Amino acid sequence: MGIRLLSLGRSERLHARMAESVEAGERVLDVGCGTGSLALRCAQKGAEVTGIDSSPLMLDVASHKLAALDLGDKVDLIQMSAIDLDEKFEEGTFDVVVSSLMFSELSDDEQRFVLRECYALLRSGGRLLLADEVEPKSWWLRIPTRILRLPLVVITYILTQASTKAVADLDEKAADAGFTIQSVDRSMLGGLMLVVGAKDPED
Repeated sequence: MGIRLLSLGRSERLHARMAESVEAGERVLDVGCGTGSLALRCAQKGAEVTGIDSSPLMLDVASHKLAALDLGDKVDLIQMSAIDLDEKFEEGTFDVVVSSLMFSELSDDEQRFVLRECYALLRSGGRLLLADEVEPKSWWLRIPTRILRLPLVVITYILTQASTKAVADLDEKAADAGFTIQSVDRSMLGGLMLVVGAKDPED
């Protein structure tokens, strides 16, 4: 939730863009689904969605949102941590893995572990859609971004007791996990990155 506040509402536009590539009938895993905004959009496209999050409060909000739109039967919400993925699902279970603004709440080692598990959980040719906060490439953009971010970090921590930090080398970490990177897009002064990757059809 913390980084969702930091995104200043841009997460909703990001979710709409991510859901555009999801097709009806696909099995989608939403890692760190939060209040269910992205899972909801994927379900509206006709996908069968599994959303995981460690916060029961977030999942309760997500459940109410889905019920209000009569999408409860299209989304399975599970309370669990992303670092427990290897204990819950079999390899090759999903067609698409999505994750929005969650990796910034993980340590570097956890990020790499979760990406490897996401790769294993995808079928051959499956897709990864990963969006999160990153450091702008240009040093002259990093300064105003950090100045803007500082009061938001304080407010976010007061409201959620959650701390976040920009993810370093998000696209490179996805590639190291085995994904073939298809596209990398930046927005919000270069501080948000959307990575689209694919699992090799031979794997």
